[in-house]
Amino acid sequence: MEIIQKIIEWTNNNSGFLSLILFLGTIIYGWVSGLFSSLIKKPKLKIRFIRKVSFYSQFNLDEKFENDGDTYEMHKTGFVVYMCISNVGNKDTAIDKIYLGYQKNKLRKFWNKKEFVWLPQWHSLAPFQTKLKNNSILVFSSLRIRDNPLENSNDFLRIGESITGTAYFEQVKAWGNYNPLTNEDKSTDIKIKIVDVYGKKYIFKYNLRNKPLRESREYNENFGDVESITTYS
Repeated sequence: MEIIQKIIEWTNNNSGFLSLILFLGTIIYGWVSGLFSSLIKKPKLKIRFIRKVSFYSQFNLDEKFENDGDTYEMHKTGFVVYMCISNVGNKDTAIDKIYLGYQKNKLRKFWNKKEFVWLPQWHSLAPFQTKLKNNSILVFSSLRIRDNPLENSNDFLRIGESITGTAYFEQVKAWGNYNPLTNEDKSTDIKIKIVDVYGKKYIFKYNLRNKPLRESREYNENFGDVESITTYS
């Protein structure tokens, strides 16, 4: 107890000195950490999602699947995400791959982790577009994938630069619960995973609204049909 009392008295008598030490230590730590951060060159990506052309559609196919004597309806889901990707790091980079993850539609117990199905970006065969009030057409370029051979792919990011475009994802024909788990408003929670040329992964969460297939194909007539168009007979 006597030792503790002496420590308390010394601390009270030297509170100004201790405050100075803490102040200087904070400055030194901030300077050193900032110095190391500036010396270590690395990219850092952030995303701003644009709701205008970000949606998904799930629809049944005119096909059946039999398994163990049971017959199931075949279905398919397509996704498009419109986003602005910025490089806020201190090193140039380029996008190598883009994936979309959706939560599998099954009952989840609280002790189980959410199970995500990951889809790679697909070529939409034509750019997404919409008609304006003056009847002109607004075209949305694709991220990473060229919409036509005369364009450069939209994937390089210098320091402080951003790129904007759509990424399209299409699930192959499926049955059962291989479709997105939906919320009460029919939206679904997704994750976007970007892999840059250095292999670094960036994951971002987003809530994607639902659109009927007919409305989705007003933006791109190939929506949900790329698999059948590109499959060789």
